[in-house]
Amino acid sequence: MNQLTNHLCRWLTLSVGALFIALGIWLMVEPDAVERLYPLTLNEPMAHSEIRAVFGGFMGGAGAALLLLDLRYNKPREASVVLATMMGGLSLARIVGFVYEGFPTGTVLQETIFEVVLFIFLVILGTYRRED
Repeated sequence: MNQLTNHLCRWLTLSVGALFIALGIWLMVEPDAVERLYPLTLNEPMAHSEIRAVFGGFMGGAGAALLLLDLRYNKPREASVVLATMMGGLSLARIVGFVYEGFPTGTVLQETIFEVVLFIFLVILGTYRRED
């Protein structure tokens, strides 16, 4: 990747990493926020635990991993590969959702657009291109 694409990938990775940490902390502390964001309800006691773990802990941990790879271990390229792979996985899961649940609306549609566009953008920027 050239210098401009490196800077752009790094900026995207650090921004999304920080966003994931913030969202993770928020949803860990306030799991009921999920009911305001998505068309689902938390009727069972363990539902809150799952939201804290998956939305909060995993999302926060993924964001922290991106920032650590880049800022602590000086591996911005590896961090962008991790981010692109995460967005690719989310995009694939969204496609499976289209097949089983239909086209998303509201917050889910906005997140789907963000995830797919970010994945495509990172691929176009050359995140997966080998540097020998």
